[in-house]
Amino acid sequence: MATFSQSTIEKGNDWVQDFLCWACEDEKLEESADFYCESCVMFYCQKCIHLHSQLFKKHSTHGRSDMKKWPVVKKVEDFLLKCDVHKEENVVSFCEDHSKLCCNTCAFHYHRQCKTVMLLSDLVENTSTDLKQISVTIQTTLAEMKKLQDNQEASIQSVQSSYDEQLHKIQETRQKILAAFDMLEKKTLQEMKDTLTKLQASLKSDVDKCSPLENELKQLRDAIQDISDKSKQELSFIASIKCKDKIQQLENYQKKNFAQLKFSITFQPNNEIMQYLSQLSGLGKIEHNAQSLTAVGNADQIISIDGMSEYDVCVQREKRCSIRAICVLPSGQVLVVDEYNKQVKLLNQQYQVVSHCSVFDGLLGMCKYMCQITPSEVGVTVGSKVQFIKVNNNQLVKDRKLKFQHDCYGIASHQGDLFVTSGTELSNYSLDGKLVSKLHENKSVENHIGFISMIKNISL
Repeated sequence: MATFSQSTIEKGNDWVQDFLCWACEDEKLEESADFYCESCVMFYCQKCIHLHSQLFKKHSTHGRSDMKKWPVVKKVEDFLLKCDVHKEENVVSFCEDHSKLCCNTCAFHYHRQCKTVMLLSDLVENTSTDLKQISVTIQTTLAEMKKLQDNQEASIQSVQSSYDEQLHKIQETRQKILAAFDMLEKKTLQEMKDTLTKLQASLKSDVDKCSPLENELKQLRDAIQDISDKSKQELSFIASIKCKDKIQQLENYQKKNFAQLKFSITFQPNNEIMQYLSQLSGLGKIEHNAQSLTAVGNADQIISIDGMSEYDVCVQREKRCSIRAICVLPSGQVLVVDEYNKQVKLLNQQYQVVSHCSVFDGLLGMCKYMCQITPSEVGVTVGSKVQFIKVNNNQLVKDRKLKFQHDCYGIASHQGDLFVTSGTELSNYSLDGKLVSKLHENKSVENHIGFISMIKNISL
């Protein structure tokens, strides 16, 4: 019986498989095959197929455009046939009582008492599987898993940001108790660092535990794509059962392990610390709060204006300003975009300017709008760029900058995505500047799309 070889390059958990030309391989050359001969049961590259066709004119060959007539990749077939419990054995039967694929060892040890254990070869004769629907289910499940992982990653960033913010509050409290500060600060910071380490380890553990299940499901997805048009009923049935089993495992894991919570660390200073300094064991109490990642609000709530006050946010040598955008951070700090002076300004809770930085892009590239990215970071549109600015110890620090192929006006952030308007289109980008999708475009009226209103249940 003829044999053939294949080359497999693993990229993460996505398989990139290719068959090798048999004739070239015989010459110790590795050349990707372009044709498969049913008569020879061999693969040939573009060069070798010409000689083969001259010698065997009646042989039936199939190119890559007709790969459904090529055999199943051996690696995929081995992957599907392998027993999940006993890796050295192949599945040969199916227990209908437990809906489980079984190798001989499984059938002997775990299913001897079951009423209906059938050989796969007998079962698939009267059984059909919908691999297309299973592929859709896999994609949906992977998308949900990705969303859950993104939420957990956001929680890790959030808890780090809250840690940084509360550290500043600890340092302010420190000034009031200089005499006994050193020992108390050491104990308090250690407690907070332990809390941070514990929370991050727990969140990171949840993310890491997803990887094996996710990898297995991706392998099944790739395997299904490989056999979906090859009329391999037994492999299709095996793939169907394995997919259902892995999907069920993922769903159970999601329900059990992924609570939609947002963790943060807070520091509560003791206002009577000077009086009771000698009796205390720390600067205050370290807590961590968990908040639902889903925004809670009433869409029918009527918002009314209680009153209005005016504040001067001009800094030295400024005679006037033009506030184009405003953003309030969870800490209560206020950031404003002063378009006239090309500045972003940080205000304290008394609306006094405590820090400011210049943001512009050439003569016409003035800062426009702003949105919150993380609890201590905002994004500002300026010209054809988005400038990220962090708040660190009551100071504005310019961070990375994203460059786009269009002007940037309106900006909003939602669940790890960035939404930017150019005046004629609305686009969805990742936070590293990669285009996800163009959501809307209207070139008939300039500045048709100027603002973005992000709602809680946005559907993309």
